[in-house]
Amino acid sequence: MMYCPKCGAKTKHDEAYCVVCGAQLPKDLEERTQNIDGFNRWWLAPIITFACILLLGIGLHFYLEYNNSKAIEAYETGVEYALEGQYKRAQDHFEEALTYNSNLEVASTNVDFMDIALEINDQLQDIDTLIEQGAFQQAMQITQESENRLSNYNGEIINQLLDSIIDKRNQVRLSQVKQRIEEDPPIEELKILLWQLDSVDHDEAEELREMMRNRIINYTVSEANEMLQDHQFSTAKAIVDDGLRIDPENERLTSLKTTIEKQRIDFETQQREIIEQAMSQYELEQEQNENHAVELLDVEVDVNEFDEVIVAGELKSVATVPIHSIRIQYSLFDEDEELVTENETYLFPDTLYPDEVGEFEHTHYDIPENVTINIDQITWYLENENE
Repeated sequence: MMYCPKCGAKTKHDEAYCVVCGAQLPKDLEERTQNIDGFNRWWLAPIITFACILLLGIGLHFYLEYNNSKAIEAYETGVEYALEGQYKRAQDHFEEALTYNSNLEVASTNVDFMDIALEINDQLQDIDTLIEQGAFQQAMQITQESENRLSNYNGEIINQLLDSIIDKRNQVRLSQVKQRIEEDPPIEELKILLWQLDSVDHDEAEELREMMRNRIINYTVSEANEMLQDHQFSTAKAIVDDGLRIDPENERLTSLKTTIEKQRIDFETQQREIIEQAMSQYELEQEQNENHAVELLDVEVDVNEFDEVIVAGELKSVATVPIHSIRIQYSLFDEDEELVTENETYLFPDTLYPDEVGEFEHTHYDIPENVTINIDQITWYLENENE
């Protein structure tokens, strides 16, 4: 077998040139009978081709990694803008991310969602105008439609949009209640409006709720006192109980409820005492009426922060036995010494033992602040006798 001394390819004895490498073959056939051990230059082509492909692959890998990194960077910037409510700038960055990596599905989804976010944001801005126009139902409908559009989405950006929708809805409810309050609705409707306002989380809502509660409480106290003056104790108590549903810890109502119960007991006791006294001897009743069982220590008229007139004072028992159900009747006069009102209140504690001191207090509403007091009469019960 003969070979080319240059490349080692097989040759024939009558060939002058190598058909593989083109080199001139030696005329001495013995020089062509030895196979050349060494590198075959024709392997260079596939080796070089493989190297080029490898380098191209490595370059493509780094190129794709770079683009993917830029895509993620642009996407994350877009998310930051979206969380700040700058949806148009966020959308621009999501689109930029797609130019680096068109297969970044989350960026593609957010590009489309930013259109929805921009539309919702524009609609929420329109709600302010609708509130000024008093179109509350239309404004509420917009918030509901906007919330429905987000029902198939989730995530931090969605939660932020939902918070904005809820805030606008609260503004609508608050404005609607404020407008109705300005129209001076009846108390029963005011209670319903207060109930509606309880679900509104807004800076102004608590202040408005407090004002509404005060109005309801003032009305409740006034109505209950009217019933009390007519000795309609059950009705007065029911009115107070209804007010306590609005404000269970209200001190004015709890105090009034106690007064109602004491006056009811005193009234019933008084009625029984009147019957018993009618059967007693006149001389004994006269002798008991001459006794002075109490001493007035102090009485004053003050005005509290609600511009309510407070009558308060102290009595001391100078009796030798316990006395109870001590009633103080008094009159209030204005600066011209004209009678403003007459009233009665009761001492607490209900029972005084010898030398003990009790207090009385009553709140008046819708009367002049500058008034003077005159104690008209003090009555009490002593061992089932009226003094």
